[in-house]
Amino acid sequence: MSALPQVHLHRLGADALGQALADVRAPHLPQSQMSDHYAVGNSALHAALKTKVAHLIDALGPQLRRPRPHWHGARADVLALDLAFVEHPAQPFELAWVEIQAFTSMLPTFHTLHQAQRRLHRLDRHWLPHDPVPHAGPHGSDWASHMRRWVAPKPATVLIEDRPRQRATWPDLDAARHWWQVAVHDWSELIPAHGLLYHPGTARHFGHVWNRLILSDLSPFERRRAEATLIAADRISWHSHPAWYEGIHKGSLADVALAEHEACHWVESSPLCANGWQAADAWVAKAVGGHSGSGLLLAPTAEQLAALPTPRQWIVQNRFRQTPIGVHPDTGQPLFGEVRCMLGLEQDRPPWVMAWILRLSTNGIATLTGRQTVPGEGMTMLYFDRSEA
Repeated sequence: MSALPQVHLHRLGADALGQALADVRAPHLPQSQMSDHYAVGNSALHAALKTKVAHLIDALGPQLRRPRPHWHGARADVLALDLAFVEHPAQPFELAWVEIQAFTSMLPTFHTLHQAQRRLHRLDRHWLPHDPVPHAGPHGSDWASHMRRWVAPKPATVLIEDRPRQRATWPDLDAARHWWQVAVHDWSELIPAHGLLYHPGTARHFGHVWNRLILSDLSPFERRRAEATLIAADRISWHSHPAWYEGIHKGSLADVALAEHEACHWVESSPLCANGWQAADAWVAKAVGGHSGSGLLLAPTAEQLAALPTPRQWIVQNRFRQTPIGVHPDTGQPLFGEVRCMLGLEQDRPPWVMAWILRLSTNGIATLTGRQTVPGEGMTMLYFDRSEA
């Protein structure tokens, strides 16, 4: 057993994966964005990832516990934590923070893909792409049932988004309807009624909201209207509260002490600013509210960095070099990877890893929205042996 972190890719085949996805009988997923590989990590990689996550959660403790006044139920309950495999002089790779945000994207797709892959890879049942389910004894729950009690604890649960059917993420939302029987509605279709949310078209009242709405994506007028609607529904409970998209975000990394290879600073307090923006192209700039590849400057000039709005609107991160973790099966091109840890934060319980998601690419860019990938690239699972957990 290696004392160094390792990850190995295994190919399933696009045709076999496509048939397995059909056999699961879940809503259609865009297979062009799904990798026909899965990955297996060793215990050293699992330990390294858990150590990185634990350090981050400890450092963010005050922000995670900070109350959000004037909005019922506003708290952080989920984090999406992205790490890249980067070069290391004496190891196969090092892990580097890419970004953190507070949303539940990919969880339904994760479950669909996991169910399909399990039909093909025949790993022992102890190999999991998530932490063992809490209290899952002989009569305990499986992953989907456990998640349902969290994301959709009430029969009348609504998943809200802005124009959900027009988004590239619609397959993920549709999978949420399938696995957890939630209603999916545009936020603008709902009105507050007796402290709940009411949908006139279906005459249903909703007491729980699974939020996928990012308020900063809305126009100023729409945002004011959305906030007024949601704040007025003061008897509902929340999963992934919209106030926490801005409470925990990309910029939160700038408040954490990080290793030199993954250093992150607010643009106004960065070494670049203090040194007259020298060596600007050795850094990457990101807007706090950016997502899915938006608000990103991969090779900024000194002039661009000096012109960015401040304070606390943009961060700069040390530009690292990703290292391949495999090769493309058809072209022989290197495959690069980013791990997304979907972390659940529940009251009075330790943080729980809901999903280890691996996103593979040939160019080191993990954002897959709108991309047509080829076999080997795309989203897949990262499995660990949890037989002794």
